[in-house]
Amino acid sequence: MLAVLVLFLLQYARIEWLVGGLSGSVVVGYLNLLDVFAYVETLASSWNFSLAALWAVLPLVALYLVFGRAFCGWVCPLDFLFELVGKAGGRKAVHKKNVLMDNAARAGYAFSVLIIILALISGIPFFTRYFSPVTGFFRVITGGVFAAIGLPVESGLLLFSAGLLALLIILDLFYPRLWCRVLCPIGKTYGLFNKVSFLRLSIYRNECGECNLCEQKCYMGVKIARYVDQADLRDGECIFCGRCVEGCRTKGKLLHLKFRRPS
Repeated sequence: MLAVLVLFLLQYARIEWLVGGLSGSVVVGYLNLLDVFAYVETLASSWNFSLAALWAVLPLVALYLVFGRAFCGWVCPLDFLFELVGKAGGRKAVHKKNVLMDNAARAGYAFSVLIIILALISGIPFFTRYFSPVTGFFRVITGGVFAAIGLPVESGLLLFSAGLLALLIILDLFYPRLWCRVLCPIGKTYGLFNKVSFLRLSIYRNECGECNLCEQKCYMGVKIARYVDQADLRDGECIFCGRCVEGCRTKGKLLHLKFRRPS
């Protein structure tokens, strides 16, 4: 995530390898990239099919067909912020048993549909433009850089984005990973790719001692033990962060991340 962030920050030094943000960007001034959920929401709000937008989203579709929801565990800045919150708050266990969030995890799909319906009705991609924490994160960084070099800043929108990020951080203190596990429409969209992605969490069957150390390390609340009789874990909540692999007492002999052809 830090490497990707540095690539984005280079644009302010006029090294334009990666320009824009995680919702939409341009690579080396040539390749346009558009987030999958942002594409769907923009398409719904505009009621207008754009071939240019389709070409911009297809590279990311191909990427997630390979890596599934790994974006959430390796690139998303919210994951990094929530990790810092956990460490600052002295959270020793990265996963807390939370029946409410376990039961509400699927509600995120309904929330995503409501966002698309709102875009259809209003003609405005409200989430991508204003409420997405990913957009807000880059807006805060951009605002800080602009303020530092004396460029004008849209202060109202900047404060709104900063306030939204602060609210999510405060919520994470009481409900760890509430946004990631339950609400985030971007993550829910990427989770759909887990069913067919080449990257998988593979399990050596019939060798698990059911110590549940892997589940204790999983801050996304994935019930890993239920997949021990299967060759691979295909759960839409898995972000392929590798914490379960590190937590397993076999240290990668029972659980491991690998690329396999979709079955």
